[in-house]
Amino acid sequence: MLQGGGVSINKDKVQDINRQLTAGDLLQGKYILAQKGKKDYAILKFI
Repeated sequence: MLQGGGVSINKDKVQDINRQLTAGDLLQGKYILAQKGKKDYAILKFI
């Protein structure tokens, strides 16, 4: 999925397979929106 461009983090397509999430990726300081394909979403909450 990553190599085919089917994964997005916060609506940005993941281009690099080795990409790591950082504090700069957090929305409102605690959320990340992950998307696989067109309709499969997940909200990740970090506390």
